[in-house]
Amino acid sequence: MFFFILGVTACGRPKDTPVVQAVFPSSQKVPENLLRMYVQFSTPMKTTGNIEKIKLLDEKGQEVKNVFFNNVHELWNEEQTQLTLILDPARVKTGLQANKTLGRALRPTLNYTLVIEELEDVYHKKMRKPYTKQIHVADADYEMPNTENWRFHTPNANTRDAFIVHFPQMLDYHSLKQRLILTDSENKAVKGLIAIKNQETEWHFSPKEPWQCGNYILHVNSRLEDPSGNNINGLFDHKIGALKYEKEGVVQTIPIQICKSG
Repeated sequence: MFFFILGVTACGRPKDTPVVQAVFPSSQKVPENLLRMYVQFSTPMKTTGNIEKIKLLDEKGQEVKNVFFNNVHELWNEEQTQLTLILDPARVKTGLQANKTLGRALRPTLNYTLVIEELEDVYHKKMRKPYTKQIHVADADYEMPNTENWRFHTPNANTRDAFIVHFPQMLDYHSLKQRLILTDSENKAVKGLIAIKNQETEWHFSPKEPWQCGNYILHVNSRLEDPSGNNINGLFDHKIGALKYEKEGVVQTIPIQICKSG
């Protein structure tokens, strides 16, 4: 006999079939030189044989071939709930042979449909119905993330309101989760929760404990990227040999002051 608790059977298996919960970039509008997408699932998934089940259709419903880089090992997170899709870098980056012969998979002003179907979870359950996402392609993004263009919303002391960073353009979802850290004046990481909102143009940090009046530091790793692979050091689509790596991985620090009491 099975007992269902919070959607999970007594033997530990979810009673529902897997579904796609989110795809990033979350915006329908993406740049022509889009490099990465992230697909999040409701349950741990099998980690092989999935790329060929994910298709990009053009406006006529025809499949666009050779879009995603089909690596030997698919790129899943530790929980096996998020798959990283990489659009073939050899097509994205100008000057490479695939870009010269095939061009980029995405063409400006055109519309596409991402279709994900029949993926299977670790419990041998397949998606019940396909997931689709409409995509509209804008011009290529050749602008590096720049901290000087960021805006900050500082909460009141003695509250647990979110500290918010506003970006002028969307940034890479996974990069935002990994490349920003908030510390106190003694350089100790502030405990709390990160949320990425408003189509990856806002970074929200909600502290576990109320803010104390004082100085904080936002640490920004220079590897922070946008969805086209441009980071604080330079553009993904740089001329071969033109990108310098002296500051690769260097962390910028931005002072933050919280003093006003709520």
